[in-house]
Amino acid sequence: MSDLERPDRDRLAAVTELSTWIASKEDDPVEARPFIRGGTWEAPDDDAEADAGAEVLTEHIDEEAARSIALRALGRRAASRQELDRTLERREVEPEVREAVLDRLADEGLVDDAQLAQDFAERLRVRKHLGERGVAAELRKRGLDADALEPSDDEAELQRAIDAASDRRRRMGSLDDATAERRLAGFLQRRGFGGSLVRIAIEHSRPKGPRFR
Repeated sequence: MSDLERPDRDRLAAVTELSTWIASKEDDPVEARPFIRGGTWEAPDDDAEADAGAEVLTEHIDEEAARSIALRALGRRAASRQELDRTLERREVEPEVREAVLDRLADEGLVDDAQLAQDFAERLRVRKHLGERGVAAELRKRGLDADALEPSDDEAELQRAIDAASDRRRRMGSLDDATAERRLAGFLQRRGFGGSLVRIAIEHSRPKGPRFR
């Protein structure tokens, strides 16, 4: 072969080798579809793909979408403004959007902390026989202000303390009086009853007549 034919043959061999290499990479998930930059074959830019993914993760939630989130939460149970704000915050809703949505819900009467506090307090008194201190503590957990409650009825609270003490003492039949009353006092205090109410309730819950063991 002459020297003039050798360069053409070498170029053909190089082109064939390059074509074979490209074909071998077509099914490679890591290096598929390489591109030319300055005449050099390179893998795709991973940082560019990561940036594109980041844009999806930080998608902006507008006021209407945020309102839908809040309404779904209200559909599950009544919620305070603070509880809804926390729900929206967990969904990465911007503060100004959260405030606008909550103001709108309040204007529509769908968020009413004062009424929710009254309703929740009444359930706690009736169903759990809580004292006013216990009611206030439960309200604070839900972001509600106990000061918004109507003045409590002292006689009604005393009766709740007596009922709670009587019910609890019936479950302490195997205990001696001193142990039963010590535990009963702790139970009533945890329920939110003050010292004077605890003493009166314990006295009223004492069994009448002689006791036999």
